[in-house]
Amino acid sequence: MRKVNRYYESKLSKYGITPSQFYVMSVMWEKDGVKFKDLAKSLEMDGSTLTSILDRMERQDLVERRNDPEDRRSLLVFLKEKTKQNIAEITCLAEKLDQEIKERFSEEEFATFERVLEKLFQD
Repeated sequence: MRKVNRYYESKLSKYGITPSQFYVMSVMWEKDGVKFKDLAKSLEMDGSTLTSILDRMERQDLVERRNDPEDRRSLLVFLKEKTKQNIAEITCLAEKLDQEIKERFSEEEFATFERVLEKLFQD
C-alpha cells in the first residue's frame, strides 16, 4: 500500500496535492457543498483526520468551509474555482495511474489484490 501511495504522491505532486486530498476532491466533485459529516462518512475517515486535510487544503486555497444556513452546528465544504478547473485533468491522471497499476497484474491477480484490500479495510 505504501508503494502504491508513493506512486500516486509522485504523480499528484505536480498539482501540489496528496492522494488524500485527491480523494477529498473527488467526493466533492460529485457533490460540491457537501456537509462535513457526510464527507467524512463518504471517505470513511474520522473527523479529526478530515479536519487536518481540509485545513491544509484551505491554506492552499483549494476548498472553503462555510456555515450551513440550515443547521448552524454543521459546516459545508466547497471546492474553490481553481480546484474545479483542475479536477478533470487530475481525475484523468488518476485513472491513468489506476490503469498503469492494473496492467502490472493479470486479471486474476488484480481481482485477488482487490479482495485482499477489501478484507483489510472491512469494519
